[in-house]
This record gives sequence, structure tokens and C-alpha cells, in this order.
Amino acid sequence: MPKGLDVGTGNLVAAKKDVSNENSEVEVNSIRDVFLDIEYDQSTLNMLKMSNVSHVIEDDSIYVVGEPAMNIANLLKKEARRPLSKGVISAGELEAEKMLMILLNNILKKPQVDEETVYYSIPGNPINSEMDVVYHKEMFKKMIENFGYKATAMNEAAAVVYSNCAAEGFTALGSSFGAGMVNTALLFQTMVGMSFSIQNSGDWIDSSAAKAVGSTATRIMSIKEKGVNLLDPTEGDPKQLREREAIVVYYRNLIHLVIDSIKREFKKDSGSIELPDSIPWVISGGTSLAKNFLEFFKQEFDKVKDSFPINISEVRMANDPLNDVAKGLLIAAMND
Repeated sequence: MPKGLDVGTGNLVAAKKDVSNENSEVEVNSIRDVFLDIEYDQSTLNMLKMSNVSHVIEDDSIYVVGEPAMNIANLLKKEARRPLSKGVISAGELEAEKMLMILLNNILKKPQVDEETVYYSIPGNPINSEMDVVYHKEMFKKMIENFGYKATAMNEAAAVVYSNCAAEGFTALGSSFGAGMVNTALLFQTMVGMSFSIQNSGDWIDSSAAKAVGSTATRIMSIKEKGVNLLDPTEGDPKQLREREAIVVYYRNLIHLVIDSIKREFKKDSGSIELPDSIPWVISGGTSLAKNFLEFFKQEFDKVKDSFPINISEVRMANDPLNDVAKGLLIAAMND
């Protein structure tokens, strides 16, 4: 049973389908890509066991993983820890690989046959950072293959086009607004003509807004995920208005960073890219789930559309913004 694995800074998402049954549905499993260490205490351990919360005990600490880690962090006013940062394995997180193996075990499980295929997502090379993705790519290949799979890497934004643009012959511009990065790829009939990432996205909005209003990134994330109307930040709890206004400011800034980056990168590659008269631009990822994001995006894009180097027929949301990277990877795995 082939699988697609979206390696996200915010969530790990796995998609699979029983290829022996053509009527079977795609099954999606996800887990929040966070963990929290708590000092070992028997009563705390008993409560976690009663609640069926995923955890592991090591030395004098209890490590809680997934969504419960975020909830407990908010309760204790602590920052949850992330094994991935800015789209790749966190360089400063010593527990990263160990925690990732626990998280992956929750959604991948063991393969049912030898050499079962997993296509996993990797970001495009970031254009606003000196970091490269080679270490990240190879470490995830090692971890996935430790479960007994055959692992193949694929560009994250290309997977968005795979899962959303069959009608256009897989010719489109795709942008995946994740937690750690925005990944963008331009595809022509499944072939990647341009791809890159920027290390600004959901986490950057959280940390930037938090600094602006003297809050914490975890609190900003919580407010953002409860729902912020990008077209009307006054909607909601009046006590959180400053935080919501800051979130809107950095969403606008992020959208223009993406647009400006595409302009620069397309100029470098335009001589080798042949495109039809116009193509769609498909938007995906958890950061794009803010209320009225698509309308907000179109408003900002319309301001600079005349100078945009690619003729865009429409800007549209992915069919399933949280899961379409994993589903696109699954399509590639099934066609391997």
C-alpha cells in the first residue's frame, strides 16, 4: 500500500489508499508536530495514561507528543517544542530525531509488504536563507526507511499541483503556506520548471506579531487558529484586537514576500519555461486557512497583478488545504 507523507513544521500528514481495491477511499492520518517535556511525576503519568495521551518516559522526564502537547503548553504557559523549525529538522533541538520517530510511528505504522513506497515532501531550496535541505532530506529518508519502507523525496509545492490540477494537465503555479515555510513551484505537464521556498510563513507570523504586541508565539498561534477574519480583525474578543490586527499586518507582508519572490525567481528561469496563455495559481497549507484568506490574497495580488510575470487565469484554494500535499505525494507513489 503506497503512502504519501507531508513533512510539515506544524503537522505530519500521511495519506494511503488500498490499490488492490479501486473503490477504496484515500485514508488520511495526521499528528501535530510538537512535543513537551514535563518533569516526571507519577500522578501526572497516571492522568496521561487515563487520557490515552501519546507520551514517552525517559530519565526524569515525560515527553508528551502531538496536539495534547500544545494544549498542555498553553495551560502551563510554556512554549511547546518543535522537532522541525522553518521547514526543516531543527538544528538546535537535540531531541528532534527521537521525537520525530515517535510521531512518525503514530501515522505511518509498519509496511504491509516489503519495499512499500513512501513519497515524502521536501521544501524547495530557500532563497532568503543560507540553509540547504540536503541534511533534512537524507535524515527523513533514513527515518522512514527504518520503518521498512522505500522512501522517495518530492517537492512539496509540486505535490499540491499533482492533487489539484489534473484538469489542467498538471500545469499550474502552486504555493503551500505551511507553518515554517512557503513553498512555491511552477509545473508544466508534471515537470517542475521553477521551485523555491521562503523561510517566512505561519511561525514567522506568530513570532513577529508576538514581538509587535508583547505576547508569546504560542498565544498568537492559539488566537490565529481559533479564527481571525483577515478582512475584519475587529471580529472577535475585543481583548485580543491588538493581536488580531498584528496577525493581519504580517499576513499582508507575507503575501507580498511570496509575490515578489516569484517575480525574481521567474526572471531567472523564464528563458527555459514554456507556458500556455494562462495558468491557475493554487493555494494550500494550514496558514492559508485563516478566515477570508483567499479574498484577502486576491485583493493584495490585484494591486500588483499588472507587473506579475505569469498570466494567471484564476487564484483558487486547494480542494483540501491541510491534506493535499500528502494526497499529491500519494498520487506520485501510486504512479511510481
